[in-house]
Amino acid sequence: MSTLLYERLVDELAHAIRNGRLPAGSALPTHREFAKQRGIGLSTATRTYAELQRQGLTVGEVGRGTFVRERPIASGPLSEAVRYTALARTAECIDAPTLRLALKIVSGLPDIERLTAQTSPLGSPSIRRALSAHLESLGLQVAPPQIVATAGGLAAMRLAALHAMERGQRVATDTVTYPGWRLLSEQLGLEVVPVAFDEAGPVPEVLEGLFRRKRVKVLHCMPTAHHPLGWVMPLQRRRDIVALARAHDVALVEDATYNHLVGGTPQTLAQLAPERTWLVGSLSGVLGDGLRLGYVIAPGLQEAKLEKTVLSWGLAAPPLVAELARLWLADGTIASLQSAQRAHAAQLWRVVASVGLKTYCPSSSGWLMWLPLPPGHRSDEVVLTLRRQGVDALDSEPFATTRARPNAVVVRMRLMTAMTLEEFAPAILDACT
Repeated sequence: MSTLLYERLVDELAHAIRNGRLPAGSALPTHREFAKQRGIGLSTATRTYAELQRQGLTVGEVGRGTFVRERPIASGPLSEAVRYTALARTAECIDAPTLRLALKIVSGLPDIERLTAQTSPLGSPSIRRALSAHLESLGLQVAPPQIVATAGGLAAMRLAALHAMERGQRVATDTVTYPGWRLLSEQLGLEVVPVAFDEAGPVPEVLEGLFRRKRVKVLHCMPTAHHPLGWVMPLQRRRDIVALARAHDVALVEDATYNHLVGGTPQTLAQLAPERTWLVGSLSGVLGDGLRLGYVIAPGLQEAKLEKTVLSWGLAAPPLVAELARLWLADGTIASLQSAQRAHAAQLWRVVASVGLKTYCPSSSGWLMWLPLPPGHRSDEVVLTLRRQGVDALDSEPFATTRARPNAVVVRMRLMTAMTLEEFAPAILDACT
């Protein structure tokens, strides 16, 4: 294999990606096709593709091939958008042929003009029925009138927060939590009270003290596939939290966005305490961030109040996006992709264990690998080191609800293949241990 040839090919393709000749989302030829086109050996083609992926310019998607990243990983300081949001694609999501077919079906609807009107801020009866059926397949019995379709998961959280609490009110949240909830709490003027946790989730004894002394009236939590710590809260811990919430009249906001990444999970808080739980979720991780669709399950029927809030805050799901989601819910596309994502995540966690990263990582599910750092390591320096090598990493600041943030880094894995993670593992181990 010629090292000079391999380097020239990498430089050529990298230049084409950076100047836009190979735009984001472009599919590259297969390794064999590329080798044949360039008259090179398969090993040289494979090494070229591996280097492009290492530099964060391309991503290998399971079963589909290699694509130019939507937003190539930068090696310098991170913008707020990169720090607080996820990347636009997962390794298993709606692809171009599926989208084209759905748009063709929608374009043939005899009453297509209805998709230009927001007939109901809570979502059309058809999307609410489709979401109800989908949730029922996951073990949640929810009547369509209890469901609100929103413009993504953050819109769903905002809607729940606006109804469950008031400005200035205290909300208990894990000391490490989903960045979107942290930002939303700040924007709504809520006082976040951090909750200590163990390997099973929020510690009940700590919660009881906060409920009693701090007069906390709302608890936000992610019992399954916690983002970013990846825990799955055992059933008894969920029952303990529900018992405390009932005893102190505390409302619960449960984020179930990543529940599908874990099979056979215990009952949700909404199932255990439907009278006080606002369950929020999102299908954007399957549809793609450009097709945002979230949902809220409200405790009891509150349609009139919810409709007013959705209208005034502009939280409604766009009818066209809702119709596409309805089609994909009805034909099983979303269920199939969620199953594929679950299998993909499980494969990644098997790699985490096999390459020795599990020793340092408390996570066990989800798309994020949380890596506490030993003394003497600075998270900002580790993040820059990893990003220079093509690893999608960031520090703990966006996730922390305490002033003293944990000395840890987060590796976002949802665009990785098992092979990519194996290739990155030595660099991650070297930087974080």
